[in-house]
Amino acid sequence: MNEFEEVELFAELATRLKVAHARVRRLRLPNEAKVALIRRLLVITDAAKHDLADASRRLTKLMDELDAGPASSRGTAEA
Repeated sequence: MNEFEEVELFAELATRLKVAHARVRRLRLPNEAKVALIRRLLVITDAAKHDLADASRRLTKLMDELDAGPASSRGTAEA
């Protein structure tokens, strides 16, 4: 992957993370569940600094869980 492709992938991931943070903020969940989701997003953000592909995979998994409903996201520790 060249530098331009990497920058594009990072920009795309940043946009997806922004959307994910907005979705989590709007969720009506117990505080503990919301904090757990925010922590997962922070882990994904940190992972993006080292491995864009892994961060993207983790974010896709989290978004799929959010799409499935809040019960599937509650209490999941893996980012």
